Amino acid sequence: MLKKSIFITIYYFLAVSLFPQEKVYNLDEIVVTAGRTVSKMSEMTKNIQIIKPEDIAASPVNSIQDLLQYTAGVDIKQRGVEGVQADVSIRGGTFEQTLIMIDGIKVSDPQTAHHNLNLPITLDQVERIEIAKGDGSSAFGPNAIGGVINIITKKGSEKSAAVQLTGGGYGFYDATLSGGYGFNSMSNHFSLSKKSSDGYQHNTNFDEIHASYRSSLVLGEQLLNFSFGYDDKQFGANNFYSDKYPNQWEHTRTKLASVFGEMNVAKIVLSPKFYWRRNDDEYLLNYLNPLFYRNIHRTNAYGAELQAALQTEVGTTAFGAEYNRDIIASSNLGDHSRERKGIFAEQKISVKNVNTTVGFFAYNYANIGWKLWPGLSVGYNIFPEVRVYASYGKAFRLPSYTELYYNYFVIPKNGTQKGNPGLQYEESSNYEAGLHVKGEKFSTSFSLFRRNGYNIIDWGKAATDSIWHSYNIVNTVTNGFEVNTELNTEEISLRMIKRITVGYTYLNVVASLNRENFQSRYVLDHLRHQLVVGITNALFFDITQTWMLRYENRITGDKNFLVDMQMRKSFANVDVFIKATNLFNKSYKDFTGVFLPGRWVFAGMKLSLH
Repeated sequence: MLKKSIFITIYYFLAVSLFPQEKVYNLDEIVVTAGRTVSKMSEMTKNIQIIKPEDIAASPVNSIQDLLQYTAGVDIKQRGVEGVQADVSIRGGTFEQTLIMIDGIKVSDPQTAHHNLNLPITLDQVERIEIAKGDGSSAFGPNAIGGVINIITKKGSEKSAAVQLTGGGYGFYDATLSGGYGFNSMSNHFSLSKKSSDGYQHNTNFDEIHASYRSSLVLGEQLLNFSFGYDDKQFGANNFYSDKYPNQWEHTRTKLASVFGEMNVAKIVLSPKFYWRRNDDEYLLNYLNPLFYRNIHRTNAYGAELQAALQTEVGTTAFGAEYNRDIIASSNLGDHSRERKGIFAEQKISVKNVNTTVGFFAYNYANIGWKLWPGLSVGYNIFPEVRVYASYGKAFRLPSYTELYYNYFVIPKNGTQKGNPGLQYEESSNYEAGLHVKGEKFSTSFSLFRRNGYNIIDWGKAATDSIWHSYNIVNTVTNGFEVNTELNTEEISLRMIKRITVGYTYLNVVASLNRENFQSRYVLDHLRHQLVVGITNALFFDITQTWMLRYENRITGDKNFLVDMQMRKSFANVDVFIKATNLFNKSYKDFTGVFLPGRWVFAGMKLSLH
């Protein structure tokens, strides 16, 4: 069936007629924030992938969570669709080992990383997404063992308004209103979205509300930004945490507010940041009997950061400090709080064709004391189009409140989990070397990487036990390589296809448990092979079509081949589109007992006014 599906898909690609290629986006124009200072893509010394505006527009998805699954090396495991609940990991790490940021503001959840992608913004508000793979702790502190995902929102002072309406199978609808306006030196952006579905099977219905507002004020050389976002999701959680209870239900509400700016003082750029994130989580094991088992969690995370950057004769220097405090009040985990303090520095040096970045993050947490997490990366342009790089860095992660304090409740015949207040932090050493070639029509990158992980936290149990316990149970060695290629076919012999992207990641993870006869729950559930192919073609009447093919082969033996598709037609102020996910109606799941939908077709339109 897999070979037949691939054959049918490829045959269709070769059967369509294509129109001339549109303008190629120049990656060198993109300035990224993968470190403490901004850099051009052509000067980067680490593995950075960008999901660009045209990628977002062409993708056959309706949420940020689904969009991320089209990046090789990024593993999205979903219990619910359309952003209901998704876990993200990078290069074989666990879902707790990826740092999530919005405009450089850390939004990772202290209760559990299951809530990391409770994002209080809509896909319509995203300008681009930067994915920095490998060590991120030397620049951004904890929880960046696998990498960093930074979601950059739209800016600018132009006046605009847009209404997008989408409908589809299973009673799905998504209504989004967004816009921007500016006056004098102030710009504003807002978005409001309502999304709902009856569900593709029993107890998979959901209702979501997303709202966000962002403003920027420019006063001479000074810049002040304010943002607020709200995310509300109620959803049926069929078999989410136990296949014995199909009537689980959950309600999460996330609020994020931040103030950050830039001030030029005596040739030094000062960048202060203040933020607050609150997440409320209500969980019912059986919504038909709410009193049987109910958890209520509330977390508040506060943070402040001050960074200074200046240009010197040796390059760009950045340094600063941050303070974080998070608090949880929970019916299951109890009431706890913790403080974290850190100082950081980064030095970028450019000499002819060589770019070097060296930095560190020193962190103080609980009774651990101060620890230093260094990083070093070097890039060299052999030719203007050919660049090689190498990097080394140490990273760490702090245990979540769930891992520390979860108070088990024995579900009949199924068991559950119990936390461990004695958990230590995780740490890793990361190594990478790579090559990047960038031409006018063609670009490709290749990288080899290795990560040695120590004291990795996992949920484990003996074969005869019914309770999963959290332990610093695993040391890991992760070896792998990654290839990403993009071909734009304008004015070359291959005229039947406008654009092709191919990303492949191979992982080999060796884990050594420090306890015999123990089962691992999360660490040994990574992708061994991951292939992502994107193909864009043009149909009659200027209709643009995009295909996204994904092949995933997990270490557990699960294999999936999934095909998604979008057709889009643009008029003067209107875009009309049809999207289809899981086109070949594949039966698949990311978690045991939690099946994801078969073929799902959506149609809609977007009216934009400028």
